[in-house]
Amino acid sequence: MNEELFTVEEVAEILKTTPNTIYRWLRAGKLPGIKLGKEWRIKKETLSSKLQETNITGIKGQSFLDSIDPQHDHVMAVTRDTNNLYNLEAEFFKKGLSRGYRLFKGCWWQNPDDVRQELSIRGLPIEELEAKNSLTIVDLTSQYNRLGKNGPVQTWVNEAKKSIELGYKIMWGSGSPHLLSCGGHFPNLIEFENSLNDIFKQLPVVGICPYIFEEFTDDCFGQLIDLMNHHKSVIFYNDGSAILLKNEPA
Repeated sequence: MNEELFTVEEVAEILKTTPNTIYRWLRAGKLPGIKLGKEWRIKKETLSSKLQETNITGIKGQSFLDSIDPQHDHVMAVTRDTNNLYNLEAEFFKKGLSRGYRLFKGCWWQNPDDVRQELSIRGLPIEELEAKNSLTIVDLTSQYNRLGKNGPVQTWVNEAKKSIELGYKIMWGSGSPHLLSCGGHFPNLIEFENSLNDIFKQLPVVGICPYIFEEFTDDCFGQLIDLMNHHKSVIFYNDGSAILLKNEPA
């Protein structure tokens, strides 16, 4: 009997989501489970049924990437923690790879080696991609410290042009700014995002800028709106669930 029961962690791994999501499904009755003391268990038959549903409808949260303009887009992403941010970047890069695009990863607060490890854990062959120059990972904070906003912006431009020289039609890239990036002054960050938005209109680049908003204070809410105004679309991403909103000009 025990062989037919799965733990929350095992189910989360099989369904490619987080244990917190599984717990939420169990409490809401979306996923039937059995309570053994304080622990939840899920029957093998229940998991099989959920996998069948997943195969039909697609894993929740993947379809939003199909709404991104595949050739020119500047997308802001709103996440609530580092785990969600890395999950989003991994999904984004896998979609780019499936389309045959070159990948670019710009690091602000992230350490490049940590990025390599986190994306490798999530199924991306980082060493192989870097060896083929199909992926490049750059420290954008050092570029900003040396050259101001023109440093990171020019890095995006240079990598986009290099992608074309290597025979790629499109470059898919992800930066991950922090609200305190660009010297800790939010107006500098807005200026950078505005310049990047102008560049993306001229080059075959799809870029996402994932931000972590752990809580929404009055200041954070205002900053969120300001940032949204400098992107073509916005993704709200949490535990594999996502929604993409187009930011159409008035």
